[in-house]
Amino acid sequence: MKIQVGREGNAYIYKVSDSSGVSESELKSMYYEPDENGIYRRIYPCGLMFEHDGQSLENNYNNYLMDKENEIHKNDRNAIDNAIEWICRVHENNNIKWWLAGSAALYVRGIDVWPHDIDIMTYKTEIAKLQKSIGNYISEPFHHVENWVVKGFGVVYRQYRIDYAFEPEEWVDGNGYVDFGPYAQSHLEKIKWNNYTISVPPLELHIKSNQARGRTEIVDKIKALV
Repeated sequence: MKIQVGREGNAYIYKVSDSSGVSESELKSMYYEPDENGIYRRIYPCGLMFEHDGQSLENNYNNYLMDKENEIHKNDRNAIDNAIEWICRVHENNNIKWWLAGSAALYVRGIDVWPHDIDIMTYKTEIAKLQKSIGNYISEPFHHVENWVVKGFGVVYRQYRIDYAFEPEEWVDGNGYVDFGPYAQSHLEKIKWNNYTISVPPLELHIKSNQARGRTEIVDKIKALV
């Protein structure tokens, strides 16, 4: 699979130029939909946090797709360790406020899980610093979001897919506390990982989201430590 990135007004359009080896259902699971000419594309709407380099977006996104297709980093502990170390170093050097959610937060605690991506939670106050420090690695535009679980989102690819989410919405915890919600954000714990200090949610907050996804083995591992 290959994509071309273009601009229409204030929106970025990701068009699939080669869908070899990718089914229609897989494309739709990645939020690509056919236009009137049958070309699959994904639209990143208005509300960009800052200007992006379209060619850089295209290169980074296609590198991600190529590595994913070739399973370059599958079960490669060095790849995820290098990615987390890079995140820690860049954020520390640029004084960026952030915390780690999702399975990567379990991983740095030493729990035997394998993150498919790295979930970074951060704040709108950090937008300018993020643009300066990670702009060259962005694969999906950083943009403001409405009617979703967070207020903003963007993706970086540097050896690993790194998802940046900005400030959870208040209603996220409405049916019980989760590891990426407002309660987690206000009850962060600090752990040491490879000489860095990382803020993570309380361990028990990971149970609900993993139960919802049917990850019973991970739930059992968490409960054994809570």
